Formats: sequence, structure tokens, C-alpha cells
Amino acid sequence: MLTLTSIRLLFFVATTFVLASCTLGAPSLKLKDDVIENTVTWSGEVWIDGIVTVKKSGHLIIEPGTRILFAPRDVDGDGIGDAELLVEGSLTARGTARDPIIFTSAADQPKPADWKYLYLDFARDVELDYIVSEYAYSGLQVHFCRARVTNSIFRYNVDGLRFSTVNLFAAGNRMHDNQHGLRYEERGSEAIIHHNDIQDNEIGIFVVTRSTDRAQIKENNITGNRQYNVKLGWQQPGDVTLPNNWWGSLAPDAVEETFLDRKIDVSLGHVSAPEPLTGPVKVSDWQKHEGATP
Repeated sequence: MLTLTSIRLLFFVATTFVLASCTLGAPSLKLKDDVIENTVTWSGEVWIDGIVTVKKSGHLIIEPGTRILFAPRDVDGDGIGDAELLVEGSLTARGTARDPIIFTSAADQPKPADWKYLYLDFARDVELDYIVSEYAYSGLQVHFCRARVTNSIFRYNVDGLRFSTVNLFAAGNRMHDNQHGLRYEERGSEAIIHHNDIQDNEIGIFVVTRSTDRAQIKENNITGNRQYNVKLGWQQPGDVTLPNNWWGSLAPDAVEETFLDRKIDVSLGHVSAPEPLTGPVKVSDWQKHEGATP
């Protein structure tokens, strides 16, 4: 026969279990080759195996603190994980400094190219704020659309941030420990890129091709990149100008020694860095300085 003390103990255990269950939150959302055609909100933990596509009619909203984990599956054996998030519609991913939105590998021991990319292709509307994108082939690729990327971190990828043929505003971001911090094919892009840290990558900025020197890349910290601070691709014969950036403690006449350009290959253009800054910019101050979304 149960005593009063035993009944009280059982009641306490049952109540504790119920309360704990209520605070554990919803189970992880697991997606495989899914399509989003309406407005969908993600929170908590989301697992992606394959390609998740936000169609033109879709709007994906990602709440602060959400973790998106990509399965490191490489079916075609090309050395790049197959999982990706493809956005053709709208994406609103606004994290906070305390609760950023994380895009990462689901591997126990993650490495660059475990997953493919966060890919914006002809997207309708995109705003990314306080995200972290890591262990991808490209932390973020932006093509044929307008996008705003602020206060975010791109690390441990092959390409941190990559774009072509876009209307892009990028400020307050940190790109470090990638193969290429910033990689682009300009192709008529209207890009304003200021108050970013592009540091400690193999190559800081890789200008692949089709640049006519329209991208405005200024007031950034571009330092400590191990091979080159700036590299021109083999199909980039035009000059590239990067004014008003901080290049670390290098003397002004030594800055251009960190560029792979015409002085190494006569088929390439010349990279110039006029009016270098005398000290680093404070990345978090980007909103206080001139620079509007294009």
C-alpha cells in the first residue's frame, strides 16, 4: 500500500517530468529535398539533407538562435557536400549579437565543403543580419538579385562570401579562415562593401573575372591573408582599385607586394590601393559612416 509520503514523491517526479518536457522545445525539423512555396518560419534546430528550395512564391523567415545543420553527404564524389539552401523567393534571417543564426555542418568533425552553400539566385527579397555560415563550399553565394548582408561571420569555408551580377550591400561582416574571404565576378554588379574584416584567409579578395572596377570596396580591414591580400583571376585584364582600406602594419610601398596582379602575370590588370588608412576601422561602427544600400 502506498503511503502518503510515497504518493507525494510520485506526484513530484511526475510533475517534474511534465515541466521538463514543456521546456525542452519542439523536436528538430528534418528536411530532404523539400520545397517552400508559402511563408514558413524556422526556429530551434533544422536539419537539411539534400536541396531545400524557397520558390518565387515562398518566404522563409529564420528566427534568432536557429541552427541549420547540413548533412555532409557527397553522392557525386566531387569533394563538395550536396546539401544546400536555394532561395529564389524571399529570405529574412535576422539574428542578434547574442543569438545569431548558424548555418553549419552536421558532421562530428566538420571541415570546409561539408555542405554546398546558402545560394541566392534571382531572389525577390533578402536580408541577412547576424548570421554565421561555416564549413561550406561557399558560406554565401549571391547572384542576379538584390541583397543586404550585415553583422555576419563567414568562416572555415572555401569561399566566405561570393557574388556576381548583383546589387549588394555588405557591412559589419567578418570573413576569416576561408580559402577566399571575398570572391566575385563583377559582371556589372553594383556592390558597396565597407567596414568588414577580411583577415586570416588564404586569399583575402579574389577578383575572378569581368570586373570593370565598379564594386566599391573601401574602409575595410584587409590584413594577414596568408598567400595574397588580393588576387586577380587569369581572365581579369582590367585594373582594380581598392581605396581607403587598412592593410595592417605594412608600409605603403609594401602593400602592393601582397597582390597577385600584373607585376606577376602581364596578362592581368593592376591592383592599386590609394590612400590607405593608418589604422583599422571599427567594424561595428559601420552604421555611423556614410554608405547607403545601393
